[in-house]
Amino acid sequence: MKLIKIIAAVLAGSGLFVAATAQNNAPPASTQDAVKFQLPNVGSSAQPAQPAAAAVTPPAPKYTDAQLMEVLGYITGLRMSLAELEFTQEQVDAMARGLSRAARGEQPTAEMQSMTQPLQELMGRKQQVFLTKVKNHNLASAASFFTKLKENKNVQELPSGLRYEVTKAGTGATPKPGQVAKIHYTGTFIEGQVFDSSVQRGEPVDVYLQAPTKEDPRGAIPGMVEGLLKASVGEKLKLYIPPHLAYGDDGAQGIPPAATLIFDVEVLDVKDAPKAPAPAEK
Repeated sequence: MKLIKIIAAVLAGSGLFVAATAQNNAPPASTQDAVKFQLPNVGSSAQPAQPAAAAVTPPAPKYTDAQLMEVLGYITGLRMSLAELEFTQEQVDAMARGLSRAARGEQPTAEMQSMTQPLQELMGRKQQVFLTKVKNHNLASAASFFTKLKENKNVQELPSGLRYEVTKAGTGATPKPGQVAKIHYTGTFIEGQVFDSSVQRGEPVDVYLQAPTKEDPRGAIPGMVEGLLKASVGEKLKLYIPPHLAYGDDGAQGIPPAATLIFDVEVLDVKDAPKAPAPAEK
């Protein structure tokens, strides 16, 4: 909360500065734009208009160095994922002692240097526990999501578990396995968060309609390939790809374990794929 207040104070201060600058630089008003005062009628009980009280700008908040360092510690803790990795209070206190030693410029002891491998193992275990929780949460969310999706009669389900919905029929050629489909897409998680979008980049991509292999790693995830083979040029469709047809339990860069992926796709073109590059000689 303190960090949010600091950001809010900075933004508010910036806004006041801009407003004051604009006011000071404004051109003088013309005669036609001069303010006209309405005088009260003689003998009436109306009182002359009183000038508005000048706005008082509150003083900028002041923070102690200790408060600012607490915010720095908070940001550091967020970057280290202390909450997600479930460090105990004892472990956090021990980290604080190590941070204090580093701040004093003390060199690590020989015993500390020998702890590198055990430390990596500890962090690995904590990360694995966290990823398992994420996976189980995503699997439960996927089951609920696909159950709800059955209510949409426009969504077709394939034996593989892929679901798709045609939002605009195409009239062009239908892609074949091994070809390349040029598409625009936006990929989201089931919560609606966008994780990738060629539309936002303004540049369509080529998708090789085959599973990636060691000899030719250009292929796409199975759910994308299977879905595009059901489409035709000019078609727009929505692909609902369960985890086993996407990146599975391991996830990928930017994709958490067992994530269900949703793609809004437009097929722009289809063509034969160029030959795969020859493998490098050993």
